[in-house]
Amino acid sequence: MSPARVLASVLLGVLVAQGAVAAPAAKRPRVDREAMREAMDAAASDDEGFSSSASYANYLQSRLLHYAGDHKGAVDALRLALATDDGHPLLLTRLAEEYARLGDLDKAERELRKAVERSPAYYPAHVLMGRVLLEAGRFTRARMHLRRAVALKPREPEAYLVLTQLHLEAGAPDEAVKVVDALAVALPGEASGYRRLGLALAERGDNTRAERLLLEASRRDPGDVEVLSALAKLYDESGRPTEAEDALARALQRDPDSQEVLLAAGRAALKAGSVVRARAYFDRLLSLSTEPETVVRVAFSFLAAREPSAAAEVLEAARKAGADEPRLAYYAGLVKERMRRFQEAADAFGAVPETSEVFADARVRRARCLSLAGAHPRALALLKAALQEAPEDVEIRTQYARALERGGAPAKAEAVLKEGLAAGPSAALYDALAATLNRQGRGKEALALLGDVVAKSPRDEELLYVLGAAFERQGDMAGALARMREVLDVDPDHAAALNFLGYLLAQSGKDLDEAERRVRRALELHPDTGAFLDSLGWVYFRRGEYQRAVEALERASLLSPDEPVILEHLGDAYQRASRGEEAAGAWRRALDVLTLDPESAEPPGQRAVLERKLKALPTRSSGR
Repeated sequence: MSPARVLASVLLGVLVAQGAVAAPAAKRPRVDREAMREAMDAAASDDEGFSSSASYANYLQSRLLHYAGDHKGAVDALRLALATDDGHPLLLTRLAEEYARLGDLDKAERELRKAVERSPAYYPAHVLMGRVLLEAGRFTRARMHLRRAVALKPREPEAYLVLTQLHLEAGAPDEAVKVVDALAVALPGEASGYRRLGLALAERGDNTRAERLLLEASRRDPGDVEVLSALAKLYDESGRPTEAEDALARALQRDPDSQEVLLAAGRAALKAGSVVRARAYFDRLLSLSTEPETVVRVAFSFLAAREPSAAAEVLEAARKAGADEPRLAYYAGLVKERMRRFQEAADAFGAVPETSEVFADARVRRARCLSLAGAHPRALALLKAALQEAPEDVEIRTQYARALERGGAPAKAEAVLKEGLAAGPSAALYDALAATLNRQGRGKEALALLGDVVAKSPRDEELLYVLGAAFERQGDMAGALARMREVLDVDPDHAAALNFLGYLLAQSGKDLDEAERRVRRALELHPDTGAFLDSLGWVYFRRGEYQRAVEALERASLLSPDEPVILEHLGDAYQRASRGEEAAGAWRRALDVLTLDPESAEPPGQRAVLERKLKALPTRSSGR
């Protein structure tokens, strides 16, 4: 049936229904305000109307197809409409829109050119032309059409917003700001320009401009949750947790059940130093969601803020409330493992049933924790069973070898690793074998082994990296630097090698500019990596920029709160920044971790070094 006959049938049905006197009163239909506005806009922009009912029927059919996602069908319907209404600007603009949605920008531009030639003052055609040309990267022509649209309807925000996007993509944020300021003058209460541009700039890291725009958007629309959340993130990143919490509290006034905002508010409260307020936010969040992932996010938020007991309480409470959920036991194990409470972690991992999807990982983690807690026979039994089920699994094999070594069987550990290498060589297994040999005082043998392997595969970046790490363990900085440069010759964006090279250069005190450049590139690739931020902080430290070192190392410590190396570096930076008490606190935290986990020492004599640093600190005079 043709679209015109469909329309006629529908209209006839409506007339018959209205004429049926005995029929009961129909329920009043819901008003589709968007459709009504679209119809009014179409009517307002076309004084002549449609030339025929057939044209109008085909136009309506095209809209139905458009909303159904059938843009090719919409094109066909619009072509039929134009057959009896040639040059109609609305139909041409709609046709261009369908071509644009199909990805054919050339045809879209062609139809829009017809529309503006026929009706130079047709606002929608100029706006869409601006969008199409922007998408095609033709900024100059796009700007011309968008400015024309603004002149035609200075109180319509759409053209301003597209023009703002154009300036942003053209790398002219100041011009984009001018456009939203002009929109604010034209529509004094309008917040959309400030909102959109502020959010876009925040996403691009342009925090200074973003903050000003988002503050203005918030002033115009005080309850915009997304704007307030973005402001809170900016405040948090600039070290203003109290302001971040205040913004999130205002967002919660509008949307008190927003789980993401509650989580962010709790974290902000922790950074502001209020565990009490954080608990209030988190308790509300946990009352809204029983998902294990929510529980663990709250627990790890406490853990990152160095509130391990609170983290443990959250998980234990969740386990008691939902004992049948195996993932809670798994997450409890992760938290205990992070806290280096290995026996408790092993007990939690042991509560994960074999039917759970996380059982395989829980078993390996349980075995590692048992091994670190000194329960070697139980650990080895678990790892042996896991390896029999998955002999090709490199992680299980390396954990089994390390557990054998801890249990006093280094020769067996070496044999297990060599067995794996015979079945399928891998850089991870070679690294584990080299580390095992090094711990037995056979570092030169490890270097010789790795040298032979690399000679056979001189372009294998992972093997080159392992060889570089082995050189570093032997104290051969020149060899380590050379291997890391070879890794980067193969893969210039090998983030670990970039970081390793930068850190080695910082340690040597030479080429600090190159060191910073290398580490910054690693951070561009992986921004939230505590080890990389530690390297950046160490570059600043070696350069004598102690305040910048403190800032970078504090961020590294937030991301990796229990890493002894990072804590030692942070203490060193505090000391040089004349913050002796904070230096002592960082060093003591590092010693606490080493007491629970001696293997995390880097280098092996780190504990003695930390104790000497603490003894060398001047004691405070009494009465001060």
